[in-house]
Amino acid sequence: MPRPSRPRSVVLARDALARAGREALSVVSPVSCAGCRGPDVGLCDDCRRRLVPEVVRVDLPDGLPVFAGLVYAFEARGVVLAFKNGGRVRLAEVLAPALAAALESCARHGSHEGASAVDGGTGDRSLLVVPVPPSRRGRRRRGYDPVDLVLRRLGLVVGTRLLVPTARAGSGQKGRDRQQRLRGREGSLRATRDLAGSRVVLVDDVVTTGGTLQEARRALTARGAVVVGAACLAATPLRSGADRA
Repeated sequence: MPRPSRPRSVVLARDALARAGREALSVVSPVSCAGCRGPDVGLCDDCRRRLVPEVVRVDLPDGLPVFAGLVYAFEARGVVLAFKNGGRVRLAEVLAPALAAALESCARHGSHEGASAVDGGTGDRSLLVVPVPPSRRGRRRRGYDPVDLVLRRLGLVVGTRLLVPTARAGSGQKGRDRQQRLRGREGSLRATRDLAGSRVVLVDDVVTTGGTLQEARRALTARGAVVVGAACLAATPLRSGADRA
């Protein structure tokens, strides 16, 4: 399993309060299955069984291999959306196996380009997990970082942020085609320190066009990192019609 970066020393109080408020609200609000909308249960047994990871691999145009634990469709799509945008933070537990499977596949089958130069012949194959940060707007709206929650379920505490949004990262991507997304993402992320000698696995929630992951790779390689691949919770059907990992 890839190693995490260093633990954060400060936790934003407003994020913790927002998360607690959402959990409290879920107790008094009507409950429906996040996958099929069935009544009186947070996630029914049938939908839970459909979340068994089946890792797929897709390769982005820039050659970055991406591994996803689920196909972003049907019940899985409902669960990911409920977790990501519906405040159903406890779903991190049932989504964690999908990300774990994607991480394992990425560590095993990810690109080894530049690996010999990175390990200097020492055989050091350790990987640094670098989550793609949510937009500032998304973080404020949710009050939590979905990828961070799932990583914590896996015992990987997100440390000092190695990727952060830049000032130009505020515009939304919904409704744009792939080329528009790529152009809109360029320069939207930056690495916070020198990463020469580091082998990195990127982590994100859902891969659609891959524009966000390509921008993350650009920002990290600009500071000397070798990005061997990416691990995601899910891939859209268009993207997941690829090789089984």
